[in-house]
Amino acid sequence: MTIDTSKVSIKTSLASCFGRNFQELEGANSFLEELSKHAQEIHINENCYIFKEKDPSDFIYIPISGVIMLERSTSKGSRHVFAFLFTGNLLGLSEFSFYTFSARALSNGTVVKINKQLIQSIFERYPAIAKRFHEFTNHVLNYILDQLFIMGQKSAHQRLAHFLLDMSNRIGHGTSKFYLPMSRQDIADYLGMSLETASRGFSSLKKKGMISIQNNYRITILDEEALHHFADD
Repeated sequence: MTIDTSKVSIKTSLASCFGRNFQELEGANSFLEELSKHAQEIHINENCYIFKEKDPSDFIYIPISGVIMLERSTSKGSRHVFAFLFTGNLLGLSEFSFYTFSARALSNGTVVKINKQLIQSIFERYPAIAKRFHEFTNHVLNYILDQLFIMGQKSAHQRLAHFLLDMSNRIGHGTSKFYLPMSRQDIADYLGMSLETASRGFSSLKKKGMISIQNNYRITILDEEALHHFADD
């Protein structure tokens, strides 16, 4: 179905993607009108793929709700997880005619689905919106570069500490309690470690009194200062 840009959930998603004041930009209202006519709101069920590697890269997506995991498989069958995406994040951008990774929903949710050629055409007519869009994609690139630095410079358990602090900010919005929607295996594949190492890392951080764990998924950061110190040591 087409999208209703007056819905709070849609507004929140677009504001996260383009910036909270993007509606004040020149051409924003016309941009939203075109988006409402041509974009679609799509429901995605848990564990279903939005797209897979080698699918034609005809669309980009902006999550409205739910959690999406980006993953890539090797020819030998191993898997690497390289991003967890939430409301307002962007996925599906590709310079190639096909996607070089897969996107799978970790929970039930909805996304805005936009034809890639359409949005490129719209951006040509609304340069202020296009500029803001590219600024935010640069933020994503900087975030990925930060993650690569952490992966290359930190120990396995330090990487896990960084991950929990990041999730506290992105899921818990700065609160000490949050629910991890991804499995231990997903986390291990994201952080470049074995499942056993990830499990030992959670146990170690718990034993040190930095976190508490309920049902493997509910996390409470008990000593944020100590967790920061450990992650950055």
